[in-house]
Amino acid sequence: MAGTWWHTTILAFACLSIVPTFDLSAQDLPLNTGALFLVFPVGARAVGMGQTAMGSEGHADAAFWNPAGLATIETNEFSLHSATLVAGRSHVLGAYFPSRGIGVLGGAVYLVDYGDLDRTDANGNTIARIAPRNFEFLASYATQLAGSFVFGLSYKLVQFRVGPGGPLRVGVALRNVGFKLQVQNKPQADPLPARLGVGAQYLILLPMREGAAPGERFDLLVAADVDSPWGHPGQSELRFGFDVGYQRLVRVRAGYALVQDGLSGPSVGLGLESGSIGVDLARTFLTGSDLIIENPTFFSFRVTF
Repeated sequence: MAGTWWHTTILAFACLSIVPTFDLSAQDLPLNTGALFLVFPVGARAVGMGQTAMGSEGHADAAFWNPAGLATIETNEFSLHSATLVAGRSHVLGAYFPSRGIGVLGGAVYLVDYGDLDRTDANGNTIARIAPRNFEFLASYATQLAGSFVFGLSYKLVQFRVGPGGPLRVGVALRNVGFKLQVQNKPQADPLPARLGVGAQYLILLPMREGAAPGERFDLLVAADVDSPWGHPGQSELRFGFDVGYQRLVRVRAGYALVQDGLSGPSVGLGLESGSIGVDLARTFLTGSDLIIENPTFFSFRVTF
């Protein structure tokens, strides 16, 4: 595009908060001095071109390089960016909407997850885990000026959180949403098994044996899920289970599923992990189903690096 883009970005570090549960040494903190994550590259297009994006146009990732480029967006755009960095994983979810006579309005949510870090004592024993995260909430506006000039403006709300990886985790998921599956012809197309699910997990640290180090303790993870076919809340299904063990070394699991299609029944499992290698085994004891053989066995193997 001919002309020059004006790059005007306002950074607002409002609500900058650190919420530690305990004192953190320098080695525990991720590299985030001065909100350094704001200079991490966003978008595979720009990275694929050597991170040359100051003059990019027509795409929402311009908000992170030069918001003036947003003025050239012609249609509504939703975008998702994900990257694996040395510091951790980054995720961006954005939405931008052009309006004739007004310009382009939109925003994004940016998360950098540094992972769960172990907090150790002087003897190297794990006594707790912390979960550092960076959040950025971005609001942008761009418009066409006289001639070939465009103008863009972004407002960023940045937050850094450090806290314990809390004992309660709650999840909500809408799965298998899409167009009907056409096998023979359009009138006989079958809808996908869309389901809405809600679940929670709660971690309980069990009492330590006398004389044991703080990191030498067992824990119990209790979980429960409820889901139902989308649009049919009266057909809800319930699942619950637990996972008990010593850190990640040895885990023993059991649960029960109260579901449709003859897939109800108890299940048991075992998990073993040493270094970067992990193995999981599980077996279900079903009441009867035409979909799965009786009492199937499941096996999982993983290597981390």
